[in-house]
Amino acid sequence: MIARRPEPQHIRPAHVITALSHGLRLFARTAQVCIVYAGTFALLGMVLIWLLSVAGLAPMGLPLVGGFLLVAPALLPGFFAISAVQRSGRKPAWRDVAKGILNTPRALWGLLLVCAFLFVIWMTDAGILYSFMLGRNYAGWEMLFPLSATLLRFHLGAAVAGSLFALIVFCITAYAVPLLIERRANLVTAVTASVRAVFRSIAANALWSLILATSVIFSIIVPLLLTIVLPIVAFATESLYRAVFPGSEDSQD
Repeated sequence: MIARRPEPQHIRPAHVITALSHGLRLFARTAQVCIVYAGTFALLGMVLIWLLSVAGLAPMGLPLVGGFLLVAPALLPGFFAISAVQRSGRKPAWRDVAKGILNTPRALWGLLLVCAFLFVIWMTDAGILYSFMLGRNYAGWEMLFPLSATLLRFHLGAAVAGSLFALIVFCITAYAVPLLIERRANLVTAVTASVRAVFRSIAANALWSLILATSVIFSIIVPLLLTIVLPIVAFATESLYRAVFPGSEDSQD
């Protein structure tokens, strides 16, 4: 049964450390399927950055990497499925990931479409900034990074603009996505509950968002790390969610 209005509990920064510890332990138990699942997106990211480099738009690689944070919630259904199977005592397999994705509620797809729309706006803004501040071809992987004053200004400007989109997505999805995955709320209720939960525990959520952003962005730049970091933060996200919205499955190993 869908709860009409889930009430968020207050959490402290210590909960974030506990959640990361839980995420690490769960990853260790499900490493094989997690690495393959996360590796698929790491490979896709590498291909997209390579295509930008070949097209002479290498500096757009970092905005693309940052934009991943806007669409990363779409991966949570697969990781939640892995976690659920592990709790049941079975060994997770690819069919469980596929089942979790296919069983994603329509309300969640609606929320993910909003995230995708914000991602498109973000990349469009970064492209406009690129045309005004750079306006020429930059090929080669090394041009991903701010190696000159001009590139540094571009990346700083893009980061300032992107941080607003990232903050919006974090507030509306941090707890709404898990609530929708488990069908504990409808779309409006889930988003409202997520925003309330974020602002009820500002210190803990600020720490979590900082860890989330820095770890994922750095891992995309060093793609092999993403296959490890992405499952850990996904499982940590579930752990925090269960601390904020305790339910029938809030026990952890």
